[in-house]
Amino acid sequence: MKKLVGWLLLIPIIDLFFLTILGRFIGSLTVFLWLIGTFLIGIYIMRSVWVTVKQQAEEQLRAGKMPDLLMIEGLSFFLIGLLFFIPGPITDLLALILLIKPIRIILVQRLLYFVMKKFKGNVVWTGFIKK
Repeated sequence: MKKLVGWLLLIPIIDLFFLTILGRFIGSLTVFLWLIGTFLIGIYIMRSVWVTVKQQAEEQLRAGKMPDLLMIEGLSFFLIGLLFFIPGPITDLLALILLIKPIRIILVQRLLYFVMKKFKGNVVWTGFIKK
């Protein structure tokens, strides 16, 4: 866990380094416009995912179904939007990689496996109760 936090803290420093190098090669204005564009894309993705997931989750709950897969997919797209929102080429590249569905599915499966393994024996499963 400490290694993960260390890497997450290192990413903004590396992003800043790459932004300065990109600024020298393609120009400061181009980098600035790119940052504004990815910032707006990130906001759009996060906002549209929130609205869509909220509506679909309410529909599934009304139908008596748990929106578990919908929530996981929504969280993955929220992460993509957040990565676009954070300025820098590394976070943008990670967001673009996560947009590829097969890669996103594999990463979500591994994350769920890790969570299930970590909390094995400590999770209480309950059923969905209709009123």
